Amino acid sequence: MENKTAIILAGGSNKRINMLKPLINVRGEKILIRINNSIKEIFSQILLVVRKNQNDSITKLGKDLGMEIIEDSEKNIGPLAAIYSGLKNSKNNEVFVIGSDYPFLSKDFIFFMLNLSKNKRSVFIKYDKGINPLHAVYLKTQWETVLRKYLQTKSIFSTNKIIQENKNIDKKIIEYNNLEKSYQNSLFDIDTIEDLSKANNKFLR
Repeated sequence: MENKTAIILAGGSNKRINMLKPLINVRGEKILIRINNSIKEIFSQILLVVRKNQNDSITKLGKDLGMEIIEDSEKNIGPLAAIYSGLKNSKNNEVFVIGSDYPFLSKDFIFFMLNLSKNKRSVFIKYDKGINPLHAVYLKTQWETVLRKYLQTKSIFSTNKIIQENKNIDKKIIEYNNLEKSYQNSLFDIDTIEDLSKANNKFLR
């Protein structure tokens, strides 16, 4: 276990699927438990970021798993405020951020991304539509101040746009289409009932 922090974002509204994503069962196990099993031996600190006053089954499960519960700095802004809150409360500079709807999180892929970072640069995955800010390595020294500035000015709330706009920050961008299949599976997230059906399909590892 290294001096690194994992931040799990669990304060989303879940509008598209109308279920509490971290508590969804995939192959007999809640997603939050599956994520915890993938990260608990890698990171010295695990933060679960939730909405203000979210005292629900998600926060209870997080506490039962030994996670530190952190509340969003602001309401209804999306992942920007949650990522900032996590970075602010991180004890370590190198931080892995993950959404709470990734049931197939791969330890090997996490190590792959951390190896690219080496506590010197951030690491992001790029799709055709843009960068994924919710399965990424951030450096606290790079991003905490930057994200606070956007929250204060309320100029941009899209984390994807913020990452792309700050070209001066040292970062490694990985093309999704160039990843091997097992790593692509790690990036599979659940947004719809159709996604949940795919997740339980034996052909998706």
